[in-house]
Amino acid sequence: MQVLRKAVLAASATVALAATASAGQPASAAPAKTSCTFADRYISYPSTTHATAVKWAVRVDWCYDGKTVSNIRHYDYLKEDGGGVADYQGLIQNQLSYPGSAHYEATLVKQAKIALCVFKIGCYRTYYPLERFVLGNNGSYRLEQRK
Repeated sequence: MQVLRKAVLAASATVALAATASAGQPASAAPAKTSCTFADRYISYPSTTHATAVKWAVRVDWCYDGKTVSNIRHYDYLKEDGGGVADYQGLIQNQLSYPGSAHYEATLVKQAKIALCVFKIGCYRTYYPLERFVLGNNGSYRLEQRK
């Protein structure tokens, strides 16, 4: 009886393996585990008095499974306003793209316009900070920053 039970179990495993292979999937393929991560980076400028800094930041959250990048969420913000001298004037570039048809990586480019101003006098300098993230399907990223 024990030998017969082992033979039936082996036969059913072979049938299940054949059914999986005939469905177009490898017999040993397990679903990829999805993980998520984030990056939060900033660019800093001196304020009027140089005592405080103006910091513009970009945060990006994404998920990955070793093959693709998904669920990308992103936003920018002033991390520090230099004691009130920073006048955030919005994004002049905000682009998310994927190379090719497979989403094995994604590129996020954000560029802002920030003016430094003194109350009742006016603005004396404008910055155009840019951050370019290349998000990988393994949770890694590359970052290019330009002031």
